Amino acid sequence: LKSSLLSARKTMAHSCRVHESCVIEATIDKVWNQIRPSTFAWWKLVQSSSAEEGAPVGATSVQTYADGSKWTIKLLEMSDIKNFISWEIVASEEAIAVTSAVHTIRLRRITASSHTFVEWFTDFSSDATFEVIEDSKFKKLDAFKDLAEASK
Repeated sequence: LKSSLLSARKTMAHSCRVHESCVIEATIDKVWNQIRPSTFAWWKLVQSSSAEEGAPVGATSVQTYADGSKWTIKLLEMSDIKNFISWEIVASEEAIAVTSAVHTIRLRRITASSHTFVEWFTDFSSDATFEVIEDSKFKKLDAFKDLAEASK
C-alpha cells in the first residue's frame, strides 16, 4: 500500500509555480541591497557568483552552489522602483530536472512598520516533478532565513 501511495503521489497533478513569502524585519532598502546585485551572496547555498554589480538586463552570470553544481542565469528584469528582480536558468553543468525555470523575487514595503514583505515566485516548465516543486519550496524557505540574517 505504501509503495502504491508513493507511486500515485509522483504522478499526481501539481502546479508548476512555486510561490513562497515571508516578512523580514529590516527596511526595504536593506533587503534590496542584498537582492539587487544578483550575486546571491546572502544565500548560504551559493558559494560564488560571476555576476558584476550593475550588470544590465540580459547579462548572464554563473552561480556556483555549495554542492558544486553551476548554473548560468540570465537577468531578465530588474526594477529599483518596484524592487524586483527576475532571472532564468539558461544552462547548467549538471542536467537539471526541468526544461525551464524563471524566478522572480519581489519586495514590498510594509508601511505600518519598517519591515519588508518578500515574495519569491518560480515558474517551471510543465515537466517539473512533484519533487522539484517541493525542493524549490523548501530551498526558498531556507533562503529567506539567510536573507533575513544578511539584512540586519
